[in-house]
Amino acid sequence: MTADEKRFSLVELSATLADVISLGRGDPDLDTPPRIIEEAMKRMANPPDALEVRGLPELREAIATRYREEKGLTFDPETEILVTNGAQEGLFLSVLALLNPGDKILVPDPRYGSYDQAVATAGGEMVALPTGDDYDFGLRPETVAAADGGKVLLLVNPSNPTGALTTQDNVRAIAKIAREKDLIVISDEVYEKLTFDEAVLSVAACDQMRERTVTLSSLSKTYAMTGFRIGYLIGPPPFVDAALRLKANVSGPTALFSQYAGLEALRGPQDSVDAYREIYAGRLKVMADGLDRLGIPYGKPGGGFFMWADVSRFGVTAETFCRRLLLDHRVLMFPGTAFGAKWGGYVRISLLQPEAKIREAVDRIAAYVSTLGAEEES
Repeated sequence: MTADEKRFSLVELSATLADVISLGRGDPDLDTPPRIIEEAMKRMANPPDALEVRGLPELREAIATRYREEKGLTFDPETEILVTNGAQEGLFLSVLALLNPGDKILVPDPRYGSYDQAVATAGGEMVALPTGDDYDFGLRPETVAAADGGKVLLLVNPSNPTGALTTQDNVRAIAKIAREKDLIVISDEVYEKLTFDEAVLSVAACDQMRERTVTLSSLSKTYAMTGFRIGYLIGPPPFVDAALRLKANVSGPTALFSQYAGLEALRGPQDSVDAYREIYAGRLKVMADGLDRLGIPYGKPGGGFFMWADVSRFGVTAETFCRRLLLDHRVLMFPGTAFGAKWGGYVRISLLQPEAKIREAVDRIAAYVSTLGAEEES
C-alpha cells in the first residue's frame, strides 16, 4: 500500500463512522476573511479580456511588493514570479522543471508525500536526509554536508509533517553548503507565516543564494484559502520560463476569482494572520499538554499546524495504532509511514479542530492507550 493509499483508506473509513474527530486534515478549518471573498466578487464584475498564464500582473506585483517590504528581496514580477494553482501545482512544476531523469534531489525525511510523486514523475532519484535526533526534526547542516551528490536540495520550513522549524542559523549554514556543493534549492515556505517563535529565514535572502533558489509558497494556509488554489513560484527567469511552459500545457492560467482573492489577501489588512496564528498556538498547547500527560514524546513544532508524535512504546505499529484509534475511539490521525517508510512508530496529528474538540480527542486517545498495556517509561 502506497503512502497516499494509507492516508486515503483511513479517510474513507472515517466517512463511514459517526462522531469522528479528525486530526488528519491538512486544510484549515477556519473561515477565509470575508473581505477577501467580497472584494474578489466585486472585481469579477469587470474581468480582463484575457488571462496570462504567468498570473495577473497586479497580483505578481503584490507578491513582489511583499517580498521587498518584508524580506528586502527584489524580484521582477514580469520574469521571476509565476502564479500557480496552489502549492501542489507549484511543487510539481518546480520538480519537473529542475530534474532530468536520473537527477538526484536531497529531501528531508519524513516529508510531504506529494514530493515522492513529483520526483517519480520527473524520473528523478530521491535521497533521504535523516532528521529527528533528540526529537529535533529540523534539517541540520551537517546532514546536508554528508549527503552524496545531488542536483537539487529541498528545504520545507516549517515542515509538513513534523511542524519543525529549521532555524535561521541553520538555514544560513545550509545555504553555504548548497553553494559549495552547487545545489539548487527548492525552499518550500508554505507555512512560513504561521510560526510560533522564530521567524522563517527565506533561503533566497542568504548570501549568493538568490540565483540558485526557487521559492515555493501559497496563500492557502496563511489566509485559510485552501479551496481557492492560489500559490506562486519565485525564481530566476530561466526557471520561471520553464515552469511557465509546463503550466501552459498542463493547466493554463490560474482561476481569475482566486487571483482576485489572492490580491486582496496580500493588499488588505493582515490582522487575520496574527489571529489565526494565536488560535493554532492555543491548540498546540492543549495537544502538547495532553501528550505530556500520556507520556507520548513529540517533536517541538516551530510552526504550521501539525505535530509528529512517537507512539512506538505502545507495542503496535503506527498503522495499527491509527486504525484501532479510529475504529474504537473515533479519532482520525495518519501513520508516519504515510510520510516515509521508516516512520512506523510515529503519527502525524493535525491541530485543525477547536480546542474543545482537541481536549475530547486527547481523552479518547487516553482511553485507547490504556488498553494497550504499554510499559511505563523508565
